[in-house]
Amino acid sequence: MGTLEQVAPNLVGVLRRDIWWMGWNTLLAWIPVALACVLFRGRRLSRSPFWWAGLVLFVLFLPNAPYVVTDLVHLRGDILLADEGGPVVTAILPVYALLVGSGFLAYYLALGAALRHLSRIGLGAWQGRATIAAHAVCAIGIFLGRWARLNSWEPVVAPHAALERIVVQLTWTWAPVLIIGTFLVTWTCHFMTKAITEASFDATMRNARRLFGARTS
Repeated sequence: MGTLEQVAPNLVGVLRRDIWWMGWNTLLAWIPVALACVLFRGRRLSRSPFWWAGLVLFVLFLPNAPYVVTDLVHLRGDILLADEGGPVVTAILPVYALLVGSGFLAYYLALGAALRHLSRIGLGAWQGRATIAAHAVCAIGIFLGRWARLNSWEPVVAPHAALERIVVQLTWTWAPVLIIGTFLVTWTCHFMTKAITEASFDATMRNARRLFGARTS
């Protein structure tokens, strides 16, 4: 990072401090996409117990994708530690924007695969309700992950201990407020990601068709 360190020392600083947990959270965020690619390929509802077990894992890991928005709690600390000269806003904010954007892109892709599968198996009318349910599950999962520090695999490997922690956290006075707030943030960010991604895709396809048409004319 020699040259980069001279040009953007604050960028190098934030990468050195946060690269491991950012990389880990990004990996967790994209696991639901990998699971969706495996689970939601058929045109009929699977009766395989392995498929249903995979669906449970998909639901457990899905909150990891929008969870990255809560990593903004580290942003203030990184800004305060940025004392090495050079721009702060253009060095640190893009890293966090990339982290959050990657997480919500993964959420959009994973949820989109599930919704398309519903349509293929004749349950397209349930897409709206499934979307709201996914946002709600993610809101609860994000709350438990951030405030109870519960990992996605704990309900599987340590169900009794995980259940106790879930009950304790969900009966906390402020739990409903935080869950509703997280639900609204998840819904809003998913809506924005969906709009930006689909608009970008449409624009790319239009430009590609124009380029192809110009070459063949």
